[in-house]
Amino acid sequence: MKGRPLDWQHLKRLLIIQSGLVFMAALAGMAVGQVAALSALLGGGIALGASALFAFLVFAPYRAQQPGVLVTRFYLAEVGKLLLVACAFAVIFIWVRPLNAVALFVSFFLVQVVSPLLAHWLTGEAQR
Repeated sequence: MKGRPLDWQHLKRLLIIQSGLVFMAALAGMAVGQVAALSALLGGGIALGASALFAFLVFAPYRAQQPGVLVTRFYLAEVGKLLLVACAFAVIFIWVRPLNAVALFVSFFLVQVVSPLLAHWLTGEAQR
């Protein structure tokens, strides 16, 4: 979001958009069946949970006199996000049967990649 720093309001909007996309992906999965709907819900939920974890870790209060702390938190949040995604996928692949892998990964991709683009477009900043 060029020109404006990312703040908590932007992150809340992104998390709301991601929640809506998870819901829509699960509804779309219902057209295929219950397994696809559950798989889409799980895939989108992984992306939403990872984004929420990242937002919580990065935007928790800190003192401005310590800018290095924010950079460290950013990197630790990204590592935590990646670990959460990897562990969640592992747990789902081990314990969830039956599973529709296509619905799982499409929903994850939709929430993880498309939602920030959609949020950027909805805020009108793409035109600036």
